Amino acid sequence: MRTELLRRLSALTFTAMAVIGTPIASSGQEVTGEAARVRAQEVLPPAVFEEVTALVTEMESQGVPSEPLFAKAIEGTAKGIPSDRFMPGVRAYAGRLGQSRGALGPQASIPLVIAGADAIQRGVPTEALRSLPTDRPRSPIALLVLSELVESGVPADRAIAVLRQSMDQRVQDQNMLNISARVRRLIRDGVPPAEAIDRVRRAIRRNRGGQLGPNLPAGDQVINDRRILRDRIRRSGGGV
Repeated sequence: MRTELLRRLSALTFTAMAVIGTPIASSGQEVTGEAARVRAQEVLPPAVFEEVTALVTEMESQGVPSEPLFAKAIEGTAKGIPSDRFMPGVRAYAGRLGQSRGALGPQASIPLVIAGADAIQRGVPTEALRSLPTDRPRSPIALLVLSELVESGVPADRAIAVLRQSMDQRVQDQNMLNISARVRRLIRDGVPPAEAIDRVRRAIRRNRGGQLGPNLPAGDQVINDRRILRDRIRRSGGGV
């Protein structure tokens, strides 16, 4: 059950899966660039396909994956948005993907790069992404949690410190999702964001990667709804 949940959550960070319609295999196989290109050629008007292909060619030299760019254009076309309105968003998205790739490194997976672009869109400095440790597993979920914390007012350096500690203690993704929920609850109770994150950090240290206390009450559920996560990732594409 937990493995399936994590697989679904990680897959949600890959916009191309839902838009292009190519499933991700249970082994974690990602949609290939060629499959995305073929699907885009089938769906996009020829002029739009040429424009997106030129952008993809330009960005591939920076290590930006083609799949999410084709997916974003397909999404705009499917919604009936004129290309002169959605292409600026696609270009802006390409820029954030480039920043994410540069910060996370050439070995970062496509879902991780996409989650990084979403984090940048939501106010996470690229330097914060660059400071994430590379000698232990990094997941898209960690970047989603980082984005949630920064949006809640937690200083980026303290949010990074908590993620580092979580990664050191091998906190599982499902438990990591509890971090931002706990912080938001404390903030709603009047605790300043910096103090809230410090409290949660101490709880993580005490539990050594286990659950952060009892189950959350209503209104404090972790972010595990497919539509919510997909919408948050799609917002990183410039509103297409």
